[in-house]
Amino acid sequence: MKTKRRRAKLITFSLVLGLLAMIMISLPSLACEFTFNYERIEAPIGTVGEIGVRVEKNHRNCTMDDPLDYQFDRKGIQILGETDWQEIGAQLYEKWFQVSLSSIGEGFLKISRDCSKEGYGEAVLPITITKGEGDWQLALKGEYPYELQSKIEVEKTFAQPFLNNDVLKVGKVEVKLPFLPQELVEYKKRIELYYYTFEEKALPLLVVSSDFFYRFDQYEK
Repeated sequence: MKTKRRRAKLITFSLVLGLLAMIMISLPSLACEFTFNYERIEAPIGTVGEIGVRVEKNHRNCTMDDPLDYQFDRKGIQILGETDWQEIGAQLYEKWFQVSLSSIGEGFLKISRDCSKEGYGEAVLPITITKGEGDWQLALKGEYPYELQSKIEVEKTFAQPFLNNDVLKVGKVEVKLPFLPQELVEYKKRIELYYYTFEEKALPLLVVSSDFFYRFDQYEK
């Protein structure tokens, strides 16, 4: 099967309220001051972009066992890649995530820490994922939307999904997922699975439905 492919583009998210994309917006905390590079995000499902987070430490002698032991939680987004923490100034650290908006509705990215001196603190970046044109619509129409690194044959199937732990079955095709999207658990509607065959095994590239959009091409062999 010949599949028309195009390279995924890094799309900068639209800012709500007309805020400039690279201005770090401060969010209140205690021992550490957390900032994101957006106040909030609103963009269509399937959009790819970068989210930056900074931490400014207010105590010279951090009481946490690991000074950069911050926890991240998320909803409605998929992490495609991330950097390590980088020290960009005195007591100032920065980390970047490459994300794909994966589930229609209200989501977030949250950073938190539990400090023995100042207690618990967090900051939340609200994310609204909307319907729209683009990669999600192409995939729903049966066209794989990305250019791959290697010359592999992209195949597809669609049906109601069945899960057995991390093994996803769609029609007669079974793939083992590198991670399990929560939206797939007990999902009863039809989904589209894009995959390829490597050493006689089917490997996932993309799982898409009218509600969510999850990429696996970053694990391509």
